[in-house]
Amino acid sequence: MPTLRELRADRLLTIRELAQQAGVAPSSIYLIETRRATPRMATMRRIASALGVDPETVAEFQQAIETAKAPHPRRGRAAPR
Repeated sequence: MPTLRELRADRLLTIRELAQQAGVAPSSIYLIETRRATPRMATMRRIASALGVDPETVAEFQQAIETAKAPHPRRGRAAPR
């Protein structure tokens, strides 16, 4: 599965160019590529659309998608043991 950086480089785009095409901040692209931030679903869709790929095909997005699909424990209640 290709990384965001690989997909961007294959298209000869700088971080700034991709950010502009996706309508996100360049720092967001940088933080996602370096795995210092987990993108929101809307951000993943915008970046994937700018690259012409499905969000599920981007390595950095895969973990975020799986996390979003996982059931979350209810707030205020103890988790089952």
